Amino acid sequence: MLKKCISFLLAAIFTGCTLLSAAAVKPEAQEIQLSKNDIKHEISNTLYGIFIEDINYAVEGGLNANLVRNNSFEYLHGEAQALSGWEINADFTRETEGGIHENNPAYITLRDGKDRTVKNKGFCEYYRYKTKDLQQKSIDTGGMGIKAGEIYTFSAWFKNTDTAVSIYLENNKGEKISETVTFRTAAGEEWQQYSVEISAAKTDEGSLVLKFDSGAVSLDYVCLYPKKSHGYGHPTWKYTSLRQDLYDALAAMHPAFVRFPGGCVTEGDSLENNFNWKNTIGPLEERKQFYNIWQNENTDYNNSYAVGYHEYFQLCEDLGAAPIPILNVGLICQPRCGYDETYQKFKSGALTQIQWEAYLDTIALRPGTKAWDAYVQDILDLIEYANGDASTEWGARRAENGHPAPFGLRYIGLGNENWGSVYFRNLAALKAAVNEKYPDITVISSAGPVSEGEEFDASWKELSKHYKDTIVDEHYYQEDHWFLANTDRYDSYSRDGAKVFLGEYAATSKGVGTLQTKSNLKAAMAEAAYMTGLERNSDTVVMASYAPLFAKSDAEQWDINLIWFDAYDTVLTPSYYVQMLFMNNTGKQYLDAPLPAESNGLYQSVTVDAKNELMYIKLVNTTGEPRTFSYDLSEFGKVNYADVLSLSDRSPAACNELRKTKIVPETRKMQSVGNPEIQADGYSVNILRVAYGSNKNGDGLYRLPKMPETSTYYTPLERALAVAVPVGTAVLAAGIVTVVWFKRKKKQ
Repeated sequence: MLKKCISFLLAAIFTGCTLLSAAAVKPEAQEIQLSKNDIKHEISNTLYGIFIEDINYAVEGGLNANLVRNNSFEYLHGEAQALSGWEINADFTRETEGGIHENNPAYITLRDGKDRTVKNKGFCEYYRYKTKDLQQKSIDTGGMGIKAGEIYTFSAWFKNTDTAVSIYLENNKGEKISETVTFRTAAGEEWQQYSVEISAAKTDEGSLVLKFDSGAVSLDYVCLYPKKSHGYGHPTWKYTSLRQDLYDALAAMHPAFVRFPGGCVTEGDSLENNFNWKNTIGPLEERKQFYNIWQNENTDYNNSYAVGYHEYFQLCEDLGAAPIPILNVGLICQPRCGYDETYQKFKSGALTQIQWEAYLDTIALRPGTKAWDAYVQDILDLIEYANGDASTEWGARRAENGHPAPFGLRYIGLGNENWGSVYFRNLAALKAAVNEKYPDITVISSAGPVSEGEEFDASWKELSKHYKDTIVDEHYYQEDHWFLANTDRYDSYSRDGAKVFLGEYAATSKGVGTLQTKSNLKAAMAEAAYMTGLERNSDTVVMASYAPLFAKSDAEQWDINLIWFDAYDTVLTPSYYVQMLFMNNTGKQYLDAPLPAESNGLYQSVTVDAKNELMYIKLVNTTGEPRTFSYDLSEFGKVNYADVLSLSDRSPAACNELRKTKIVPETRKMQSVGNPEIQADGYSVNILRVAYGSNKNGDGLYRLPKMPETSTYYTPLERALAVAVPVGTAVLAAGIVTVVWFKRKKKQ
């Protein structure tokens, strides 16, 4: 028995050593020669950017740093939601006459009494983690992420009030987690704003509490801003600020452009609700709040527009990105108004021409009408707001809002996921008006919400015939295998027609993970492979942006997102890191360098920055087998520096979750750089970066920011086994050695 145990132990040890040796064997490198003659075209300097839409509480409850939900009692989607987020322990009424501004009519009045409290719980989570199961407990509890040592600025508006107001922060156990600050309001019929600072003593989730002494109280527009937020106190951020960690995640990407504010948000679901950018600028209390088009039967979702058009322009300036506002063409969201079904009825003869035209007048403004002319003027006023000097009407408004200099708008999107004759009718009229007054503005048009099909083809036929001077916005969301099978999609697009803006795209790994965990390495690799095709075709694809950008954990409407967050932390997905790596590591020209034969599952793009003598070789390995390639750059001069940025894991299902980061990119510097190599692990995205010629040290290369700490193991069981197996083996080995020693001793 003893001999069998020893044999088994030795076999296990030898097997482990063999496996380790096999794993350590580097696959033979295949050489690829790169030539200056194979440089094909310029890379668009706006190729990679970001798209911000207020979906998933991305802005309201996310990027907007104000922690107070429904801060102006203006939730409008049903009377039951009018006081969403508030708990009022007092005799009160909700008033809609005599508000701060006509755009902000609602407020609350507390009748006289003592020890009255008003509590705001902040932005809640609705679902059980990784499910769509409603969790009433989290809906009913405070969701503000209070941080110890943070100083918050509280502000609110009062009228007809002469009372002492005490404010403090409270956790969900009813314990105070901040100092209590008290101030007294003055009586008066005019609204007055009061502001104080409050310091948190403890990190905890909780609520803002206002406590009132005796006296009637009229209260409106309550805010709680952390002083550590982007733009806080800066003159160009006159009215609001942004959540710092979300801004930092964007800044690390260095996007070339920002597409905003939608998406479906820009279209509305009726002509009465037609989105108006003018309602989103100026003092916060004068902005017209409205329910968010992404609200559903479970969520109370409102737009305060505290992050409005001025703030989006300012964000673009801070990021060094080109602003791309997307505006509707006087046409509401077509999927939400039954456009396809009604059109089919018209085509089949079930609707007459008169009935069809009458239907169109319910979903679209008609060129030539007063309503249309007013809408066109709104669009022209937006361009003046962005680009006019301070002597113009709207340039003066921009200066008044904190930015005297023009923002330098060069692009404007007319339409979002629109198609059909009604779209092109309105596009023609609106584009003509824009081009007549602002011929230097490039118009972005729409090809609809899908990647192919009859309507998509019809749209492109019309765009190719009449709108070659536009950039065509394509949107599609597909499974990962679709992206891998279509990396050549744009190879066949005309080089003489309209350019392409891939405004919304993302890959889904079906059946691998749920909700957040679908944003995994498998999906990211598919997107990276597809992006090599975008670079190969960047003479026609001039812009691309992943969507959606942000999602609040357990409050999302869309399951696949680039950046997740809760009240405290952010989750940077593998897809985020792919976008970050590509945005910061792309040259100025594309070099055609095919992979060797039998390279199935591998995708490559080579770009060159000749001015700075840098080369970027992107290699995506979607197989589980490691591959190695070496590159002969002798035509470009001596190689002085080389490193590889790599995002990889042993499992394609690798993902990052709240407070559990599994996968981040890393930098591997090469010691020998004669013919630099990429050692591409299975399931990896790699970028070989080379400095050559007179660039001695890799000057101009992007440096990875500090990465979160990662966990080696996926589950507690895996962690336990990783510890238990070697410990158990060592104990067994020690036991066997001890038994053998005693047996020998006994024999002696």
